[in-house]
Amino acid sequence: MSRWAVLVVSQQRVTPVDLPIGRPLIVGRARGSGLELKDPRVDERHLSLRIVNDRPVLAPLGGTSGVLVNDVPCEAPVELTAGDEIALGDSKLVVMRLGVELAPALRLANEDELSARLDEEVRRTAGARPLGFVLVSTAGLNVAARQALTRRVVDAVSASGAIASWGEVADDLIGGVVPELGQAQLRELLASIPVVAGPRASTASVMAPEDGTSGDALMEAAFCRLLQIPSAVEEPTVADPAMVRVSALLDELGDRSAPLVLVGPPGSGRGTFARSVFRARGVEPVLATPETRPDGRAAALLGRDVDRWSTESLEALLEAGRDKRRLVVLTATSRARFDPTNTNLIELPALADRPLDSLAIADAFLREARAALNRPRLALGSDAKRLLAAYAWPGQVRELRTVMLRAARAAVRDEVGSDALPTRLSLAGPKSNLRGALKEAERDLLLEALARTRWNVTAAASRLGLPRRTVVYRMARLGLRRPTRHR
Repeated sequence: MSRWAVLVVSQQRVTPVDLPIGRPLIVGRARGSGLELKDPRVDERHLSLRIVNDRPVLAPLGGTSGVLVNDVPCEAPVELTAGDEIALGDSKLVVMRLGVELAPALRLANEDELSARLDEEVRRTAGARPLGFVLVSTAGLNVAARQALTRRVVDAVSASGAIASWGEVADDLIGGVVPELGQAQLRELLASIPVVAGPRASTASVMAPEDGTSGDALMEAAFCRLLQIPSAVEEPTVADPAMVRVSALLDELGDRSAPLVLVGPPGSGRGTFARSVFRARGVEPVLATPETRPDGRAAALLGRDVDRWSTESLEALLEAGRDKRRLVVLTATSRARFDPTNTNLIELPALADRPLDSLAIADAFLREARAALNRPRLALGSDAKRLLAAYAWPGQVRELRTVMLRAARAAVRDEVGSDALPTRLSLAGPKSNLRGALKEAERDLLLEALARTRWNVTAAASRLGLPRRTVVYRMARLGLRRPTRHR
C-alpha cells in the first residue's frame, strides 16, 4: 500500500503531513482538527481527506468558503492523485505519493483495542511480572509535530528492546502497553519516556501491580497522574435510592465492634466507602496484608481484596478486628467465607444496578476534571447523558471516572457531547431513528457555531448562513440555552 501525504503551504510555513490509514484527516480551523489551519478564511471543518482503495479522496464538508482542486471548484467527493493542488482560504495543500521509507508508517490501535490489550496483558501477567502503561499527551501540537513526537517515542521504546503495543486514546493522546520487562528495566524505560517526548509533551506512567491490578485501575491511575489529581476518590457520590440505604446502613454499622465486610465488584467504590467510614470516626486505618500479622497498636485495619487470602490469614485478620478495633474488609465474591453472626456484611450493587448514580457520579468526576483543566464552563450535554445512563459499565465506577477525565480533555466545546466519549459507549447506546439522528446532527451544528461565537446568536447565524430568527427558533425547539457560569 502506498503512503500518501499533503504538503501544507500557508503564509507561515511549509509542512508535510502524512494521511492516516483507516480514518479521515479533518482539515479546518476548529480546535482538535486533524490538520488545524490558522487561516481566517478556512471554515471550522472545511474538508476531509481519506485513503480509499489506496488513493486519497477529498470530500468537502459543506462550508461556505469552497474548495478548489487544480483551480476547479469542488462540491462533491473527488479522487486525488500525486501533484494535485487543493486551495482553501489562503492555504494550499499539494498531494504527494511517498516512496518506501526505512521507518514503516505507524499502526496505532484505537482506544477500545488498546484497552482490550491492556486487560489481556494484566490477565496474562497476573501479578507475576511487572507491567507498564504510559500515556503521552501531545495537546497544543499541530498534526505534523504530533506525528514526529509519536514516532520518536515509539522508536525509543522499540530501541530499548521492549515489545510495546501503542494506540490512540484521543486525537492528541497516545497510550502504550509495555509488558515482559524486569522491574528495574521497566522503571528505567518509563522514566526515560518524558525525556524522549520532550518539553512540549505531557507524560504519565504507571505499573502493575503497584498502581493497579486491572486494566481499568491502571488506566484510571495514568489519567490521574496526567491531570495531576489524586488517584483516590475521597467522598462517595450517592443518588440512587439503593445506595442511599446502603450509605445509611454503613453509617449505622460502622460504630459496631464486629468486622464490616463490603462485598462488591472491583471498581464499584468499595475503597471510597471504606475511607468514608474511617474518616467519619476520625481514624486512619493500617493496611493489612496476608504476609504480615495485624499491627497490635493499630486502632483501625483495612483488608483489601481478601478473595485470594488463605483461610488462616483471613481468620487472623478477622480476629484482630474483633479485638476492640474497627475493621473493614473489601471483597468481590467471597461471601461464604464470612460468618454472618460475627461480621456485618454489606453488598454494594454494581453501577449498572443503580442507574441514578451513574449521572450523579459522572457530574462529580466532571467537576474534578474542570478544576484540573481550568475549564470551569464544561457541562454534560443531553446526548452524552443518554449514552452514560444506558451503558452497562463493566469496569464500574473506575471506568466511569476514566471516561469522564478523557471526555473533559477531548471536548471541543464547553458542552461535553457524545463525540467526546469513547466509541464503545455509542455502539452500546440506544439506537436512533433517522429523524432522531438528524435532530442530533442539527443540535451539534448549532452548539458548535454558538460555542465558536461565544453564544452570540447573530454571529452564529452568519456562520451557519441562516437568518437570525431561524437560529432563535431552532434553539427554542431544541431546548438550547446559554450555559451558566460554573464557579
